[in-house]
Amino acid sequence: MSTRTAVFFVVVSALLGGLCASGAEPVRPMGGGMFISEKVVAEARAQILKKTGEREVARLERGLAQVARLWREEDGPAEEFVRFCTEHYATGPERDELFARFEENLEAVTGHFLSLSLQLRRHFDEERGSLLPLDHLLTGWDAGAHVNEDLFTAKIAFVALLNFPPPSFEEVVKSGERWSRRQWAEARLGQRFAHRVPGSVQQALAKAYAQAEAFTDRLNIRMDKVVGADGKPLFRGGLRLLSHWGLRDELKALYADPQKNLPLQRIILTIMERIVRQEIPEAVVDNDKVSWDPVANTVDGKASPRMPDTRYERLLGVFGAHQLEDPYYPDAPTHVDRRFRINREIPEKDVQALFEAVLRAPVGKEVAVLIEKRLGRKLEPFDIWYDGFKARASFDERELDRRVVAEYPDAAAFERAIPSILRKLGFDPVVADFVGSRIRVDPARGSGHAWGPGMRGDDAHLRTRVPAGGMNYKGFNIAMHELGHNVEQVLSLYNLDHTLLQGVPNTAFTEGFAFVFQARDLLVLGLDKPDPSAEALRVLDDFWMTREIAGVGLLDMRVWRWMIANPKATPAELREAVVKIAKELWNDFYAPVFGVKDSPILAIYSHMVSNGLYLPDYPLGHIIAFQVEDYFKSRPLGKEMVRLCSQGSVAPNVWMKQGVGASISAEPMLKAARAAVAELKKKTR
Repeated sequence: MSTRTAVFFVVVSALLGGLCASGAEPVRPMGGGMFISEKVVAEARAQILKKTGEREVARLERGLAQVARLWREEDGPAEEFVRFCTEHYATGPERDELFARFEENLEAVTGHFLSLSLQLRRHFDEERGSLLPLDHLLTGWDAGAHVNEDLFTAKIAFVALLNFPPPSFEEVVKSGERWSRRQWAEARLGQRFAHRVPGSVQQALAKAYAQAEAFTDRLNIRMDKVVGADGKPLFRGGLRLLSHWGLRDELKALYADPQKNLPLQRIILTIMERIVRQEIPEAVVDNDKVSWDPVANTVDGKASPRMPDTRYERLLGVFGAHQLEDPYYPDAPTHVDRRFRINREIPEKDVQALFEAVLRAPVGKEVAVLIEKRLGRKLEPFDIWYDGFKARASFDERELDRRVVAEYPDAAAFERAIPSILRKLGFDPVVADFVGSRIRVDPARGSGHAWGPGMRGDDAHLRTRVPAGGMNYKGFNIAMHELGHNVEQVLSLYNLDHTLLQGVPNTAFTEGFAFVFQARDLLVLGLDKPDPSAEALRVLDDFWMTREIAGVGLLDMRVWRWMIANPKATPAELREAVVKIAKELWNDFYAPVFGVKDSPILAIYSHMVSNGLYLPDYPLGHIIAFQVEDYFKSRPLGKEMVRLCSQGSVAPNVWMKQGVGASISAEPMLKAARAAVAELKKKTR
């Protein structure tokens, strides 16, 4: 359940200067008033109108305002501004040719620098033997950090702003449904240069993210060295789990025998809580030489120094790097504003309302009662990850491992199988072969993740953990999730009319496709057996997962707001704040359902440390995926996914309305959950 999307955003924003419009209203640069006066702008306007006539006034005024607000003294004196604008303002066929030239060359710029970034990160991201200190430095170096700055210095960015002035966030939301494909492409072109962020800031961001990722990627727990009070190992030999992904997935797998495995689930919960509070001993991190009793928190039977507050130090590092951006985004002056107004193009309050609608829905308590009956006990905090509604819960994971390793003994075998996997999912053979030919699979050093191609001719990259003995079921399940990302990434580049619209509206949409693929993992293994209750169980599984991650998304949002309000906080202060906020959210939304108060478990997600307010994309992705899945019920997945991805990165609600006929809403999921509960109750009477 992880991608490098946050890192990809840093790379692309470094190349192309941000993804949001500021609108036509002039924005004051740092250090005082605008360098270009209104008198100078009026002179440029008069000179241009001599060439074009009165037809272009509205667009011209917007373009001039955009250039004037970002023009600095080093770009040239007032007369240079007038000369430049007069020379480069285009109309008619010349403007069409200008648009095509930008589209062609920006694709090349983005693609080549993304390829370079992938190469620099290769040993850091992929399991290719030991890491060298140099690999950390290469990963922290953003080779494209100064490209946006150079495009402004060369005045290329000003040509785009002058001729394709970006719309405001409010305009996108209000008018986007009526725009043509060309209008959307022009909007995205202008938005790429709407902010002028120095390369030094982009480099600071790349370094902060690299340090955060290095921390989360090394936080492996040797579960075969976890012992009970008697000093005996509690888990199977060789089990090494990454926090949080591996810990959570192991906890889920233990629902295959919930009575027998309950003590092990409680131990994993204790480990997670130790990590959140940074009580975990430093000595036990990825160390197979010592034994750890998580309950007593002793190492080889003795007290041991806890890990320092590195988890929260790294989060503060990411926060501090994003603060450096703030002065360059007067229309979105915090990272929270930028994530919602710029990246997601959905108001923060609307996202919060979606999550709270899921969390406050009365059907949550009804589903909890069903789970308690199925488990034969009261719910405990780790049951936010209850996995018993899934079809795979009836399969022994060891049998699933054997089946997977026989099919996919290594990453290369999974790569070769992608076309056949896509055919099983209903893709046309020609499409399946093409998409499969554009996806490379490599063993991941950390969690699974997906990189999309940056330009036509490039490949997508899928990474998942592949142990020495071959891929196991956990790795396969993650690989199916990442495959959903990759298929979307390939289709939403190669099947577009305008590459300026590459991708989907925001990362929640690519998560939606990833969830659709992940939910079909057993079908691909030939184990998806028809069951009269299967659809009701699928709905409840989707709802329960969404309910869990909605609270995590709200936590991420509140923690960032806390950091903004407390910019000088220490790592220890942030740790206490995160635990406090996590407990408050738990007590508000989960304690009434679980009957247990003050759990900090929502704070376990590593994304909070290394992915800069990414977590809200997961519940958004679940909500979107449910609507898309509902749409796929009566339509072929393969054909419709091609069509949906061909819409590209238009605004979220425009994409949804044109794609599936409705705006983003939690109500379809809640309605289906209520119906599913009613159906299952009938069958148990």
